[in-house]
Amino acid sequence: MKHFANILLFLCLISCGGPKGNWEDSRVILVSIDGLRGDILEDPELEIKYPNLFRLMELGESCGNVQTVFPSLTYPSHTSMITGVMPDKHGIVNNRPFIPENNFVDWYWYADSIKVPTLITQAKKKGLISLGVSWPVSVGAEMDWMLPEIKSVSDTISTVDLVRKHDRPETFLESAKVRGVVPEDGNPTGFGRDLLLHEVFMDAFHWKAPHLSLYHMIETDLVQHEFGKGSDESIHAFMFMDSLLGNIIALLDEMNLWESTTLIVTGDHGFRNYEKQINLNKLFLDNGWLAIKDGSISSDWKVVCMGSGGSAFHSLKNPLDKEFKKKVRLLLSKQDGFEILEQRHMNGTLWAPLKTDFLLMAKNKFGFVRSLDQPFILEKSGGSHGGDPRRKILKTGYIAAGRNVQKRTIESMSITDIAFKISDLLDLDLKN
Repeated sequence: MKHFANILLFLCLISCGGPKGNWEDSRVILVSIDGLRGDILEDPELEIKYPNLFRLMELGESCGNVQTVFPSLTYPSHTSMITGVMPDKHGIVNNRPFIPENNFVDWYWYADSIKVPTLITQAKKKGLISLGVSWPVSVGAEMDWMLPEIKSVSDTISTVDLVRKHDRPETFLESAKVRGVVPEDGNPTGFGRDLLLHEVFMDAFHWKAPHLSLYHMIETDLVQHEFGKGSDESIHAFMFMDSLLGNIIALLDEMNLWESTTLIVTGDHGFRNYEKQINLNKLFLDNGWLAIKDGSISSDWKVVCMGSGGSAFHSLKNPLDKEFKKKVRLLLSKQDGFEILEQRHMNGTLWAPLKTDFLLMAKNKFGFVRSLDQPFILEKSGGSHGGDPRRKILKTGYIAAGRNVQKRTIESMSITDIAFKISDLLDLDLKN
């Protein structure tokens, strides 16, 4: 009897309340597979390993040479996907705001940090129904149905409870909980988290017929960070995500939605492998230019580094202190594993949207970290991104199939092109 009551409650929560689209209307599903490298689409074994990616490529258009933003990180990239502009214009210049005193634990969670109109805001203006599941920089966004991406950095609240606090409508996560998708207690991680998010996405899409759906798959990024690109673990992670993508394709098949629906699958950046980690904050600590108090960077810091994998951004507390700046540059110039980029690079191709006094780029086999307690150089292998987006290794991929898409191979494109593609498909007024 209790099970039956739960089913009724779930059906009421998800199918009765809130806005709902019309299945005859045009719609777009944008699926972001975090860390989807462009070379994956060029894998000669693509059909065997990733049959659903292969099927979409056979049906529509594809590109394995999509240039992302700089720094090539998740949050700036995803924001460019839905705004059509680079980080220097939309304002999400890194995954994390530059706040040394909190050890950079916060992320750009909140949508009001975006400085320009998005596909979300333009869809809202047109009266379209939107759905977002784990989309970066979406807390507080004007979406009808949303589970935002946000992570607890405190012991006082779990990530699940934090998501529940910011979901839209308030019944969204609760409905998934009743269904048994979201556990009563605990904080799902790894593939379990992606499976949870997938179930929530599939339920919401089926019941609400949104015009614009934004869905972010996560674990492929984390696995590549830990084990490196091309590892057996990363291949298995992409196979798992491919199977989830297959569920979406099967639903579109079953409901005969291909004439009204465009399915776009993309990534946010490629990946590079490293063998050594560079922790420049340890170098600054050893020189007395950075201090730790109660486990955090003290407010009297003189220079601090925010490592971003393939690149690192340095700020001086007093950028007008030219003598100290010379000392920092001299110290950096004596180290191995990276190169110092000049101001002309910061104002040119690499944009350097985050205010920085020194912009460093990691050499092959090296990667930057933000640690405070790790040695200056640590022999540790893994994968990173965040470097020069012009490099082939950091390019991502793009596939689109369905409504208004013809079969073709695109030689090259920018990640910003995706926003305008979707804007055209939904007849939105995105003019950033």
